Amino acid sequence: MTMGVELLWKPLLEAAAQTIVGAIGGYAFSEALQRVTRQNSFDGAMDLWRRGLHENVVGDGDQIVFDGLISPYAQLFPSDPMENATRWNQLYQFEGKISNEEYQAIEFFAGSDAALRIGSLNGETLVGLYARYGFVGEGLVGVVPTKLLLRAIPHFFHPSFFGVRARVRGRLARCPAQHGFVAQGIARKSGIEIDISHYKNIPYLQINRVSPARRAQDRVSSLLGSAWAVTDKEAEQYLVQYGYMSEPAELRQCNARILDSRAWKKARIFYDEISSPSPDLSFRRAFIS
Repeated sequence: MTMGVELLWKPLLEAAAQTIVGAIGGYAFSEALQRVTRQNSFDGAMDLWRRGLHENVVGDGDQIVFDGLISPYAQLFPSDPMENATRWNQLYQFEGKISNEEYQAIEFFAGSDAALRIGSLNGETLVGLYARYGFVGEGLVGVVPTKLLLRAIPHFFHPSFFGVRARVRGRLARCPAQHGFVAQGIARKSGIEIDISHYKNIPYLQINRVSPARRAQDRVSSLLGSAWAVTDKEAEQYLVQYGYMSEPAELRQCNARILDSRAWKKARIFYDEISSPSPDLSFRRAFIS
């Protein structure tokens, strides 16, 4: 992969990959490691973030029960969704100059809803945890043993599968994250200040049980987010389409618009490993394997 220093998506994606590797590598499940001092139930990711984490109802090592959507689409840049608006507003509240390339990079990062589907890594699978009617920008990352996941949801890696409502149990843990620091470095050159205090250790869930909803009426759900690709065309490095991943026709249209873009011939990474037009566009191959 040949890229110039002006292609600022490379350090952002490298940092995102380090976060994924940290979460996967940090997964260790045994009965001896579990603190079942408190069992808390949460209705979707935002309930866990707001009531659980912000109100200090749960902390590291606690077992939680999560009712919401478990999806193969995880956040590319996991972060506290309570800070989404502040981070986005900072793009418009600064004095100074910013290049087109820098602005593209910060806008891509600040959007918070870029999805990533990469499948299984070393026997573990990165998943996204959302509300039943979910938004990628308001999620939590989870890690689950692939064998356990496929016993509960055999079709989890099918190309058309976006997720299912489930009752998920797991242990709350943290992994280090670097993408906030990279984005802050890019922003500071242009006079934009991004608060990254919550990026140092990202909460995630080490999942040890998945129980999908059984009744058809209980399984109804949706997922909204952004499909994307990055290119080495300086003026158009980020190809992003916003839509419902839970609606097959809409998702196909989002992907088609990316592939039909004038910059697509210079594409380097595509967000979805399972439906990627080419293995050469693999996020995992470029930044993890």
